[in-house]
Amino acid sequence: MNDKFESMIKLIDELTDVLAKIADMKRQIIVAVREDDLGKLADCMKHEQVLSLTLRNMEQKRLKIQDELGLKQVKLSELPLKVKDADMQIKIRNAADKLSAQYKIVKSTSDAARSILECNLRRVEQTMKKMGVDPSQTQTSNAGIHTDFHA
Repeated sequence: MNDKFESMIKLIDELTDVLAKIADMKRQIIVAVREDDLGKLADCMKHEQVLSLTLRNMEQKRLKIQDELGLKQVKLSELPLKVKDADMQIKIRNAADKLSAQYKIVKSTSDAARSILECNLRRVEQTMKKMGVDPSQTQTSNAGIHTDFHA
């Protein structure tokens, strides 16, 4: 049983690390937008998608471990209360607290990144309107993008 809890702690720590990487990526997105560096922005967003998929996969593993422990519907914040071993309870509480703190950082950086992206989008739309272009009538095009699967 303690092995499963150790696995849970290790996974929570890994989730915390991935969230830290996501927060860093959000900061890089903010820098890219401020510098008007669309290439860097695109790279950041691709990397962020990879991290998000990693996070989703890890969350599924966490839920599986909790199910194996008979704690399927238990929230992460309530998990330490379900552990009988005092040392393990402290370890899980510490890991969960670190994860919660890192989540708050991600939330904050995500909000800031979204805000700056939305601000720049409004600026682009205003510029388009000044040029006589209706932003709602524009389309994205794949013209010029070719894929050769015969390579």
